[in-house]
Amino acid sequence: MIDILLADNQILTREGIKAMLADILDMNIAGNAMHFIELDELINKHQPRVIIFDPNYNQKFTVDHVKAIQAKYPATRILILSNRHDRTEVLQLIDLGIKNYVFKECSREELVRAIYSTAKGEQFFCKNTFETLFGNKLIAEKDDTLPQLSSRESELIRLIADGLTNKDIAERLFLSIHTIKTHRKNIIKKLGFTFKNTAELSALLQKY
Repeated sequence: MIDILLADNQILTREGIKAMLADILDMNIAGNAMHFIELDELINKHQPRVIIFDPNYNQKFTVDHVKAIQAKYPATRILILSNRHDRTEVLQLIDLGIKNYVFKECSREELVRAIYSTAKGEQFFCKNTFETLFGNKLIAEKDDTLPQLSSRESELIRLIADGLTNKDIAERLFLSIHTIKTHRKNIIKKLGFTFKNTAELSALLQKY
């Protein structure tokens, strides 16, 4: 059973998530919090495996609270659920070690997959997270000022966004794992010229 806490100050969001997960037998919403003090008490009481956390930057739930949870409850994993399409904020949370990030307009299927991935300690970024980080760079453009991704490289990023491992991608595309790793290195090289450094992309294309 995956015990889950909801950390979101919007009642409709919390109730919506509860309704979406109600028929999933191995997920249990153990509680919900409207601010960090309440959340801290609930974590201490329930010791959940997953917290669905909205860093809404209104002081009720913040990036500093993410740090506090990581320090005090290392066994509890955080899934970010946000409606703010801000690349800087996404990268800030990735730098803190967040490996699971979805936006509030994601599908029920994506949310469920994200929860399972978070519970298992695996990485999951919804497609909109990748779009926020990379924008139109996922598709090769005519603009010569942007690094050009091949159709294969664009396909690879989309499969990574779907949560596939190197092995999964290799089997899907009928390629060797070595070839997949080479494509990933090429993506980092190409997008590294546009981003501040390759570490930004490496944080997402880390080994599964």
